[in-house]
Amino acid sequence: MYNQPEVALEKYELTVSRIIKGRGAYICDIGIGQKLLVPYRGHEQRACTLRDTLAFIQRNGMDVEQISQTKEQCIISRDNCEDAYILKDYRAGRECSTDSIDDMRGGSRALAQLHNILEKYPLPSDIEVESLHEKSQRKCAQIVKLKNYILRRSKTNAFEHLFYECYERFLEQGQKSAEILCELENSKTSVPIYCHGAFNQHNVVYTQSGRWLPVNFETMHPGYPETDLAEYMRKMLEKNHWDTAVADAILDSYCSVRSLDDTSMRLLQALLLFPEKFCKLCNHYSNSRKSWVCDRDVDKLAQLIQLSGEREEYLHALQAIV
Repeated sequence: MYNQPEVALEKYELTVSRIIKGRGAYICDIGIGQKLLVPYRGHEQRACTLRDTLAFIQRNGMDVEQISQTKEQCIISRDNCEDAYILKDYRAGRECSTDSIDDMRGGSRALAQLHNILEKYPLPSDIEVESLHEKSQRKCAQIVKLKNYILRRSKTNAFEHLFYECYERFLEQGQKSAEILCELENSKTSVPIYCHGAFNQHNVVYTQSGRWLPVNFETMHPGYPETDLAEYMRKMLEKNHWDTAVADAILDSYCSVRSLDDTSMRLLQALLLFPEKFCKLCNHYSNSRKSWVCDRDVDKLAQLIQLSGEREEYLHALQAIV
C-alpha cells in the first residue's frame, strides 16, 4: 500500500524521485528542483486565496514559494485517509539565527518588504478582520478562569504555585494592553492587510541567492502588519533577554524599508505589552491532565518569571519613545 504522501502526490503532473520527511512536511525531489508537500487545514477557497496572494507577491519582486495545482486544477490534494495537503516550491536556506544581529536585521527587512507588497494587495470588502481587543480579552479571561480553578483546589502543584506568584502582574499587563487595543480599534486609523501569521526565526531563510525570504505562509490571514512585527520581535527578544540593542536593531531595520507612524508604534507597544507567552503556558496547562504536571511547563514558567524584570525594563523604555 502506498504511503500517504505518495497518494497525495499522485494527483500532480510531476515525477517524484525521492521523498524526505522534514519538519511537519515532505521534501520531494522532482529532478529539476524540490517541492514541499505540507498538511493543510482550511477549505479550498482559502487555499486559492493563498495561492493568488503568493503569486502577487512574486510578481511584485519577492521570490516567495508558489503553490502547485493538481491535474484537476485544484489546490488541495488528499491522501488515502482524506487528510489535506498543498504542494509548494521548496525554498532551501539557512534559518534566521537568534544569536546573530545581522540575521535578525535581515529577517526584519524581509518582513518590511513583504508588508510593503501586501499593502498593495486589495482585501475583499466583506472580509472580516479579527478584533485584537476581543482576542486579548478572551485570553485575559482564561487567566482569571485558571486562577479561580487553582483557588478551589486544596493542594497546588509546582506550576500552580508559580502561577499564583505572578498572575496578577501578567493579568494587569494584559488588561492594559486590551485597553490600548480597544482605543486604537475604535479610532479606525490602522489599515488591515494580509499578514504572514507566523513570522519567526523558523519562517525566514537566507537563500543561496543571498536574500532573506519569508517562507511557510499557511497561516496567512487578514490583520494588522504590526502583529507580524510584534511576534518576530517577541521571539527574538525572548532569546536575548529583552536586550534593548537587539530591539533597536530589529526596529531600525524594519523602518529602513517601511516606516512606522505614531499609531503603528502604539499598536506595536500594546502587542508587546500583552503577556503572550504567559497566556500560551496557561492555555496549555488548562487543557492538560492535572494528575501529571509537565516539568517543561514548570521550567518555562520559572524562566518567564525570571526574565520578567528585563522584559518590563524594555517595555518602559519603549513606552518612553511612543
